[in-house]
Amino acid sequence: MRNRLFVAIALAIAIISPAYAQASGEITREQVDAALDQRQEVSASLESVTARFEKAISDEMLTRERIVALSKSVARLEQDIGTKRVQVKNLVISRYMSGGSLGTERVFTARTFTDLPVQDQYYQLMNARDVALLHGLESAEALQVEQQQLLDETLIEQEALVAEIGVMTEEIIGQLEEADAAYNSIAISYEQQEEEKRRKAEEARIAREEAARKAAEEAARQATSTTVAAATTTTTTSGGGDSTTTTSAPTTTTTQPSAPPLVVTDGKTCPINAATSFSDTWGAPRSGGRTHMGVDMMAARGAPVVAIESGTITRTSNSSLGGISIYLTGNSGNRYYYAHLDALAEGVHGGMAVSVGDLVGYNGSSGNASYSAPHLHFQYAPPGSDWINPYPLVKALCG
Repeated sequence: MRNRLFVAIALAIAIISPAYAQASGEITREQVDAALDQRQEVSASLESVTARFEKAISDEMLTRERIVALSKSVARLEQDIGTKRVQVKNLVISRYMSGGSLGTERVFTARTFTDLPVQDQYYQLMNARDVALLHGLESAEALQVEQQQLLDETLIEQEALVAEIGVMTEEIIGQLEEADAAYNSIAISYEQQEEEKRRKAEEARIAREEAARKAAEEAARQATSTTVAAATTTTTTSGGGDSTTTTSAPTTTTTQPSAPPLVVTDGKTCPINAATSFSDTWGAPRSGGRTHMGVDMMAARGAPVVAIESGTITRTSNSSLGGISIYLTGNSGNRYYYAHLDALAEGVHGGMAVSVGDLVGYNGSSGNASYSAPHLHFQYAPPGSDWINPYPLVKALCG
């Protein structure tokens, strides 16, 4: 489901693409900023879809738990009914032996006790304990039918939720990937352009310094020759030539950026250096009776996850719940938790120092996250505080 925003992006790319940049001379910082604004607009436009997606994810988790509970209930009831039917059959046999035939053979072929047309006759022969047994069977059979029907309805509900989640996942991730491609095209080209300009400027500086050095050497040589000629009447020419030293420009290597430049605000940056979409789900219900203690930031699988601020990675972990995770304590004293990563960046380990924007991992779905919906579960705690809602923080940093 692509909206008109992508038409605007396509036009923007046509204007600010590398091909255009070559024709017009260079890419400007303003063009990069405009491309970043376009990417952030895509993220913002997806927030309502992401909110519906989060609600569907939560509902599906709770529905799955309800299915498990209903399945167990139906199984227990079926077992209980089986036990009660044996007891009723024994009761009927006993009453038959003492009171004559009341269609006993039908008891053994009836699907439920309520199918028997001779209940009233049985009741007349029974005492209070016998009646309680029969009523218990009736109740168990009725409840089993009710629970089975509810289970069937819940399974249908879950199937619909899974289908809805699949559609929304495709829409969200697809648009985020397009937004990344649009922004990265211009931002990385700009970084390469600026690196090339720096390289050429450095080469020009070295060339100027070399030319100035040679000119100074030549001036000094000429001054020395003039002084010698004035002080003597005989000029002796000796063999050999001037010894000069030539300084060559050092070999430089142009780094090809593999990720777009960071946007750092007051010493902090968005924990995902890519197009991302998220909504405020703090406190939303989760499986096992838990509540959501963070914000889920959807992004393309493998998107770069970075240090939100300079600090220390206190530890890393890999659990069935959070998957591949990172705990980061910033120099400010803030604490952060990153979960569901696909992998840690090379060399990342507990105890290492990081600078704002350093690559620490890659977005994914490890742990108890759905594979089809890669996202970063992100938590935040100010100094001396427990975890608080991180949505306002990431909203300010990620747009």
